[in-house]
Amino acid sequence: MKRKRTPYILITPVLIALIGFLLFPLFSGIGMSFQQTAFSGETQFVGLRNFYNLFNEGDRFYHDLLITIIYVAADIVLTIPFAYLTALLITRDSHYSRVFRSIYLIPWISAPIVSTLMVKTMINPDIGIIHFIVRYFAGHDVYILNNGTYALIAMILHSFWRSFPFIMLFLAAGISTIPKEFYEAAKVDGASKITCFFKITFPLTSNQLGIGTLMVTIWTLQDSESVYALTGGGPGNATETLAVRLFKCSFVNFDLNTGATLGVFLVLISLIFLTLYLKLLFRGNVYD
Repeated sequence: MKRKRTPYILITPVLIALIGFLLFPLFSGIGMSFQQTAFSGETQFVGLRNFYNLFNEGDRFYHDLLITIIYVAADIVLTIPFAYLTALLITRDSHYSRVFRSIYLIPWISAPIVSTLMVKTMINPDIGIIHFIVRYFAGHDVYILNNGTYALIAMILHSFWRSFPFIMLFLAAGISTIPKEFYEAAKVDGASKITCFFKITFPLTSNQLGIGTLMVTIWTLQDSESVYALTGGGPGNATETLAVRLFKCSFVNFDLNTGATLGVFLVLISLIFLTLYLKLLFRGNVYD
């Protein structure tokens, strides 16, 4: 009986920490989204008024939502093909596989602020190598962060650079478990490398792809630090995502109620992605 209790006793500190650092702030934020705090510090329950005000404030909220969707979708569209290419490269029987594996992991293990400052330095009009390259081909100075479209492209490319190593690891793990006999039999039947990929590699790594894509989607959806450090949501509000808007409301303007409302909205979107992924996974298991 004592042995059965031991695992629960050992895991109790972890559960307490989980509740304290994750669940308590989550429920606290949900509670704040239904309240309005006066300048004096007094709080008043207002129900869904904060959500109503947010959805009816004008173009800013829907603009931020659109930028968020573009940011997440473009990141995923760029990440998945490149993640597959690099995963196939590092799982090959080659002396250089370990070298490539280490190089590709650098973006993922770098702190978001560090990698953001690196990108910001490279596009700096005075010393940035990317700025010099763009100027060479354009024939004139292109101030990337002063143009909404170019700044959004810079955001997406930076997020893609950080995202693909994570999905690459999942895909490489899945590819490593595929028996080589499958590919040998396919070659005997005259299948090309492209056919092998779509008939063998892609179907047998769909679960790994789904998990990696889901996590990257949620991380990108909630990414505020790298976007704020790179563009600050500017110029104007041209690159302001919902996560950046949340950061500005909470820590710049100290409007905690609106910030909590945005946070709840982002959590709901994340839950929608999670539900869709679970449905696709369940459907795949059913047909298998």
